[in-house]
Parts: sequence; structure tokens; C-alpha cells
Amino acid sequence: MPVDLREHGMKSHYSPPSAASSGHSDTAASQSGVGAFAVRDEVRWVDANPELEAPPVPFPSRRIFKETGEEMLWALVQCHHQRLSESALQQLFPSNEREFIAGVTRAADYVIETCGGPAYFTSRHGKPCMRKRHYPFVIDEEARDIWLRLLCQAFLDVGFPAEVRQEYWDWAEAFSIRMINHRSARIPLRRHPFPDLSY
Repeated sequence: MPVDLREHGMKSHYSPPSAASSGHSDTAASQSGVGAFAVRDEVRWVDANPELEAPPVPFPSRRIFKETGEEMLWALVQCHHQRLSESALQQLFPSNEREFIAGVTRAADYVIETCGGPAYFTSRHGKPCMRKRHYPFVIDEEARDIWLRLLCQAFLDVGFPAEVRQEYWDWAEAFSIRMINHRSARIPLRRHPFPDLSY
């Protein structure tokens, strides 16, 4: 049975690490696993990966964190994961409450840092290497589509600021292609331009 985060004070479980106590810094890791987290005032493009059939990825600018703040990003990740745990993808998430909350916290750490916030992820976990971290799970095209559809719903649930919704979406939509590790069909991957809330 999925864990219901709405029954728990999630923020009480969330204690960001202090930079001083960490052996890592935000310049010790990157979203792709090489180099440094390089959040800028403008969107930062990462090259396409033809081997993965992955398009270029527009990583977020600091504008998202400035518009949303940490609390809103945390709320988005929490709501998104709650919906995922109640979806056809629930088998990808632990039924154990403590493990589930730990996973949501890791995801929130990553999103907050990627969007220009404090280096919570790298200070706790080192290099992101997100594709490698997803290897234990079978992620196909359908799983990606569900993940994106529920992200759209989470935007609406938490009132994610319209001013930065497209920039966040453009990153998540392109980046999610790199998480696919099991192809069920040899056809071009479906792209979902924003705002595509109808699928």
C-alpha cells in the first residue's frame, strides 16, 4: 500500500544538511555526473546524446529558485511523488514509509539544487549521476509519459508559478528521456511541448 504523505508532516522529516558539515560542495558534482553543478542566470544547455536518442537538455536557471523559493519546490516534489506512488508506477516506490520519505527527500534535494538553491544534494550524496541512480528500475516510454502527466497535475495542485512553469517543464521533459532504460518500441520518443496538459 502506498505511503500517504498527506498524513505526515513532511517538512518535519526534512532537515537540509549544513554546508560546513559536508565533505562535498556544489562544485564537486553535476547533473550529468561530470564537472560541476553550474546553475546560471540563464538556462544552461547540455548537448544531445545520440546514443540515448536524447535531445539537448535546457537545465534551469536561477530564476526558478528566485520565483519559487525552497518551500514551493519541496511542495512540488512531494505532491508529484504522492501522485506517482498512487499511480501505475507505484511498484517503483518503496511501501516502507521511512524509505519512501527518504526517496522524496533525495528528489527534493536534487530539484532544489538544480534550480539554483542550496547544495543539499551534492553535500549529502555527491555526484548526481541520475541515469545511473535509476538503473535499478525499469523505466520505459510509458513510465516517462505517466511521470510527465503527473508532473503537470502537481503544477496545478501546488499552484506552481506560471512565470517559470515552462522553464521547469522544458528541463524535466527533455531530461526525463535520459532516464529511460528500457525501450518497448523502436519508434521515436514522444515529445511533450508545454503546455500539453491534455495527454
